[in-house]
Amino acid sequence: PYPRPLLASTPGLPGRPASLPRIVLGGEIPSPLHPPAGCVFSTRCTHAVDRCRSERPQLRDIDGRQVACHLAETLHPNAAVQHQP
Repeated sequence: PYPRPLLASTPGLPGRPASLPRIVLGGEIPSPLHPPAGCVFSTRCTHAVDRCRSERPQLRDIDGRQVACHLAETLHPNAAVQHQP
């Protein structure tokens, strides 16, 4: 979910409807010198739960994309996890 506001802020992005509302991120910008214990985006993500703040998500394949989010399947219920052999 974190890239959505970043993409929404890009003017002239191909395929982006002109009427798409801008998304303003709240929360605290994570420090690159002292990142949060869990997911580095948990301080700004509107979907963050306690697990996000305490456990760093592992990078994995979902629908052919690399995802590091504990809630990826919840936020995109049709996503298919690609199991590594």
